[in-house]
Amino acid sequence: MLLLHDLAPASSSVEWSHIVPLLSREHTVYTVDLLGCGQSDKPNLTYTNFLYVQMISDFIKHVVHEPVDVIATGASAPLVAMTATSSQELIDKMIFVNPQSLHELAKIPSKRSKLLYHFINMPLLGTFLYNILFCRRRIAAKSEEAFFDPAQIDELMVNTYYESAHLDHMHSRYLFASIRGNYTNVNLAPFLSRITHSIFIITGAENPLFIENASQYQKYLPSIEIVSMGETKAYPHIEKPEEFCEQVEILLDPK
Repeated sequence: MLLLHDLAPASSSVEWSHIVPLLSREHTVYTVDLLGCGQSDKPNLTYTNFLYVQMISDFIKHVVHEPVDVIATGASAPLVAMTATSSQELIDKMIFVNPQSLHELAKIPSKRSKLLYHFINMPLLGTFLYNILFCRRRIAAKSEEAFFDPAQIDELMVNTYYESAHLDHMHSRYLFASIRGNYTNVNLAPFLSRITHSIFIITGAENPLFIENASQYQKYLPSIEIVSMGETKAYPHIEKPEEFCEQVEILLDPK
């Protein structure tokens, strides 16, 4: 089983720290920091959907050596879906946790987004803007919005996200520039109907937007099964890890 964190500068495989011990009782579990995130390298380049599809494919081929079930959150879900279309033999079943909106994914690089991309990549002004957007206070505020119960957010969690966003001299801003430039996007809708794998979506029930996003996927691929977890928002696997793992086992049960 391969667990992929959200594609964002402050994200890392630490996102799965409560889940790995539970799932590893019955499965061999792999986690990875995606390029530009966490402890991984953060080269100065344009990060694209195709780049991550290649990375995921190579990891499964050269590290796992067999087809895997994949659980991916947020903006990583489309990367897994595209991997399944290009290398069907590498992936078995997929579980998406609050996947990125198909409408947002359809946005391509424009003059405005390209300008923003180049601005963020500027050594002084880009770094200044990045520091403002990923300061500890803003990370804490966004975390409170993402959790149903803000009491679950502690200083260690905020520090972990802050550290991930600022490792390696804040070079995660190169990934941030590509995200804001729409370079990591792909119009996934036309590809969904070609996917023959089983796909399940787990959403946080306390944010209607996540349920709406999941319905977009189901519209193009009616076989997708959607499960909503009560009293959770963006991170049901962090807010209710035991219940989340129970749902995973039910969804992946071949019976």
